[in-house]
Amino acid sequence: MSISTNSINCGDDFTPAENGEVNGDAINLVNDGQFDGNSELISDKQQLKEFREKFAKMEMELKMAKLELENKALEQKLKHQEMMVEQKTLKEKVDKIEQKKEKNAVDEKLSQLQNEQKKILEKISVLEKQQKEQTKATSKMQNDQKKILERISALEQEPKQRKAFLNFRQNFWDANVRHNNLKIIDIKSLIVHYKRNFSGYCSSVFAKHPILLDNNSSDIFYYEISIGNKENWMSFGFAVKQQNKLDGTIRTRKGTYAIDSDGKIWINGEGKGINVEYSYGVGDIVGIGVNSVIRQIIFTKNGKRLDSSGLLVASSFGDDSFHPFVSLHDSGDKIEANFGP
Repeated sequence: MSISTNSINCGDDFTPAENGEVNGDAINLVNDGQFDGNSELISDKQQLKEFREKFAKMEMELKMAKLELENKALEQKLKHQEMMVEQKTLKEKVDKIEQKKEKNAVDEKLSQLQNEQKKILEKISVLEKQQKEQTKATSKMQNDQKKILERISALEQEPKQRKAFLNFRQNFWDANVRHNNLKIIDIKSLIVHYKRNFSGYCSSVFAKHPILLDNNSSDIFYYEISIGNKENWMSFGFAVKQQNKLDGTIRTRKGTYAIDSDGKIWINGEGKGINVEYSYGVGDIVGIGVNSVIRQIIFTKNGKRLDSSGLLVASSFGDDSFHPFVSLHDSGDKIEANFGP
């Protein structure tokens, strides 16, 4: 389309309407023959309208696209927030689980410590009970010792009683109450010898007089033997003369209180003996006695008192059936007794 600038003034004479239509002056120009492009003008108008519609559509699409992008961004933001919330919730759950595990571990450790504390308290209670019992026993022992000391003091003040306090009873081995394997070889009947030429057969001999522990006799009875020769094993002590034979092992029979050369003590013939490691051999002088006041057994070795705490004789000990005895085992064994001055 071609429009001459000489015939048409686009300033004041031609003003397009805002709605896309031309004004009356433009129409007059066309009617006067000055503008013959009616169809082209309409076409331009149509195109302009289409352009505006397309622009509006594009603008709308742009707004929609922008809105869609904003919506997507908002959705992503919401998803992110949801993920953050979910992550936070999951973390809180994990923290709770960890706290629960830690709490369980702490509770378990606390329970273990409480159980250990309970056991310690129980042990302390047992120890306190044992301590009380020990204190009670110690107190009783101290009282007994006090009584003995008082009695010793009284005996020391009276020569006759002092002499009777430690009485080595005049005694000797009884040739009529001995095994045939044994021989009494001295005038005083104090030395016993295993005379047979074979070994391994236990043979015994008893003293002539019994042990008497009553108000009319001494408070302590005691005698010693010296070991002249010992091949293997021997035993000596006190035994019930009527109940024992002269062959076999006397130490294991009821009513016997003895000490072996291998360091084993026998109390009333019970059990398998008590190992005290008080062994003796050739050249040793060993003794056995009993204190009738506290019924305490006494052991000595080469003049030294051995520990015999808790070793007591039975209440029946001290009647006229208990005699000193010695048991020899092997050919060549020899001992000598000392029953007193």
